[in-house]
Amino acid sequence: MSPSNPYNLPPIKERLWETFHTYYKLGFTTFGGPAAHIAILHDEMVVKREWVSNEQFTELFAICQALPGPASTELAYSSIEGGIPTWATRLEQGLASAAIGLVALAAYKMSTSLATDKLTRILALVAGSISALYTAPWLLPVMMIAGGLVSYVFDAFLTPAHHNWKEKRISRREKAKAEEKDLEQGQGPKEAEPTGSPDSDNIHNEPSPDTHQTEVSDNKASSVHGTIRSRGKAESPATTEKADDFVLDNKADSERKPFSYSKKLGLVFFLVFLVLLIASILVKALVPPSPNADYGPLVATFYFVGSIIFGGGPVIIPLLQTYVVDDSKWMTAQQFLLGLALIQSLPGPNFNFACFLGAVAMVNAGKSGVAGAALCFLAIFFPGLILKNAIIPFWQFVREHSSVKMVFRGVNACALGLVFSATWLLWLQVDGHGGSSGFHAVIASAAFVASGYLGIPTPLVIIVGGGMGAIEYAVSDK
Repeated sequence: MSPSNPYNLPPIKERLWETFHTYYKLGFTTFGGPAAHIAILHDEMVVKREWVSNEQFTELFAICQALPGPASTELAYSSIEGGIPTWATRLEQGLASAAIGLVALAAYKMSTSLATDKLTRILALVAGSISALYTAPWLLPVMMIAGGLVSYVFDAFLTPAHHNWKEKRISRREKAKAEEKDLEQGQGPKEAEPTGSPDSDNIHNEPSPDTHQTEVSDNKASSVHGTIRSRGKAESPATTEKADDFVLDNKADSERKPFSYSKKLGLVFFLVFLVLLIASILVKALVPPSPNADYGPLVATFYFVGSIIFGGGPVIIPLLQTYVVDDSKWMTAQQFLLGLALIQSLPGPNFNFACFLGAVAMVNAGKSGVAGAALCFLAIFFPGLILKNAIIPFWQFVREHSSVKMVFRGVNACALGLVFSATWLLWLQVDGHGGSSGFHAVIASAAFVASGYLGIPTPLVIIVGGGMGAIEYAVSDK
């Protein structure tokens, strides 16, 4: 192990190639929307390649839910005026039906290591129930924070207090039993007086001075040794705890997945995010809206949207419609709906919709559509990604501390509840757009079995689900 490579990692070229090879194919196979992406990424990063542990994956997922950007908890069409073509709806229903089975499978696998006691199971149930019933954008980060606070209070205060009370109760019971036993043994001689001379018995039972002196010295020696050990435990528990934490931290450091940038660079990332956010707000406030889109207002609009979006696709679609159709009038409602239908039938996150909108806005203004697509793509993804990169080095540094582990125990449980609720939210979307509910349930069940028990690759399962949706359109809707 060389000083320049303390983690004994493969050469940088091999790592870059593995990363590119892994993510490149995901760009062509991640059908099914954000919820399906969670199942695909969990299977690829945790199960197959073991890049991160199940716990790290869930912590990163929870962080993503608490930050703005393209979230991955649920898939939903948004309430917008107009309609989506039937073929696109059926195709999306097939993809989403397969995603239901995959998300349920991922949630089950994650629950085996994240919901192992009553507290985490209750938190997962509460978070899943709330996210299934309410869809306010601020709800996800609030649930993450609340879950972390609950687990910290439970582990840091309530559990130790309960254990101390239990130990005291057991100690009182044992003391009472010992006193009762001593009392019974003390009453025995009174009932049956011993025969013979008391003096002779005392002489017989009394230890010799040498023996007594030896016992006293032995007791003193053992008392001294015992006092040192007990003093180390009783008088300085914080020292022992710190030593244990130090050993734990050293072990965690040896097993920690390394990151290639420091906390200082993470702080720089955050400052860049903040400066660009302020600049986008100023551009939107100072430049009046115009039907002829320009690069500055376009980039400012999409950067601002990417900075304030919590919850991903279900929230971003109506917000984008407000900015690019209703307020700025950069395109018509029909163009907006056509792009939405196209994005729903293609792999990748809903944030890819920004490429289409940027291209159409620039073409309508007589400018380069390619430049508009590229700029809007970067503008809407950049704030969420750079903010996450700002958080990661700090998360990696503090996640091994005992207090942070207590917090993340609740955060992970709430994130697990969001994954479970995604299956229900997906089903509501599938079942709410017509078609055969039984056929969609069959697709979801087949996806669960195919990926979980037959070993069929997850992307292939998603593609087959979309094909089944196309078959439904061809048989039932034509």
